[in-house]
Amino acid sequence: MSRRTLLVVLRFAVVYVALAGLAAVLPVYAELERPLVRVANALLRETATERRALSFARSGDSGTYTYSLDVGERGRRGEHPMHAHGFVALLFAALVLSTPWLGARRLALGAGGGAALVLAISLLMLMGDVARWDDEARAALQLPAGSRPYSFPVGFAAGLHQTAAAGLLPIVYWALVVLRPGAPRA
Repeated sequence: MSRRTLLVVLRFAVVYVALAGLAAVLPVYAELERPLVRVANALLRETATERRALSFARSGDSGTYTYSLDVGERGRRGEHPMHAHGFVALLFAALVLSTPWLGARRLALGAGGGAALVLAISLLMLMGDVARWDDEARAALQLPAGSRPYSFPVGFAAGLHQTAAAGLLPIVYWALVVLRPGAPRA
């Protein structure tokens, strides 16, 4: 490992620890969940016989998701503790902040694309949770498998949530798009 690479890795570690420390004392993750829940709720699919709703209530530094499924006259409401989907944003912010100066244009383009990727990953992880909660609600109501909570499959996102892949995707993006060898300097 070259000295320059080692310095970037060490700088990343210091910045990440500092951001993680801030996230531990401030309600960063809970505040990151609010817009994700709004979008995930807006994308919920309903039919003539099925109604779904997702909400989030912050309590201290954490929060609780509430998911409800109503099928005809029967309904199920479940509360679930907050998952820190925002850890992906924390990783990406540490990566951006620890990167040596790239020039304003490359930094803006790279950070903008990475921010979109981070939002998509975090949203998909939350939607994967909702799909699981929907299955649990259907099972509790003793209903057969029905329509999915979203118009597109989100099951693949469960792997992102359960492994380090969610955190690795922005890092791989940053390395391939922004820090790629031979990239022109601004």
